[in-house]
Amino acid sequence: MGTLAHDLHVLVRRMDREADRRLAALGTSYSRYVVLLVTGEQPGLTQRDLAEAIGVSEPATSRTVAALVAGGAMASERVPGTGNRRALHLTDAGRRLVDDASAVLGSSFDDLARSLGIDPEAMAADVRRLAETVEEG
Repeated sequence: MGTLAHDLHVLVRRMDREADRRLAALGTSYSRYVVLLVTGEQPGLTQRDLAEAIGVSEPATSRTVAALVAGGAMASERVPGTGNRRALHLTDAGRRLVDDASAVLGSSFDDLARSLGIDPEAMAADVRRLAETVEEG
């Protein structure tokens, strides 16, 4: 039996791998989907803000953003008067990719939890509360 921390880590890794498997048909990954999803919800974020929002290092975020910009899913525009700060936005292709990926992922993980007698909304609330408490230190 693992600890809660270990079990959550294993669960997240398995969910990420399954999402990657499902999104491969669209030519994307779960990590890229998350970047696109957050950028779509919060247009104008800088890479630093995006990295913080998704909990990934700035260099990893920079590589992902560069690939998405090169692929035409995102646009990066210099913010006037801020030096080299760049605001991120989805392109039409990026919005379509988010919609397609969201349809592929659907509510499958929620449905799986329900099939096990777990309320996914309550579980998500507990996980958010735990994450916020850990963040507060």
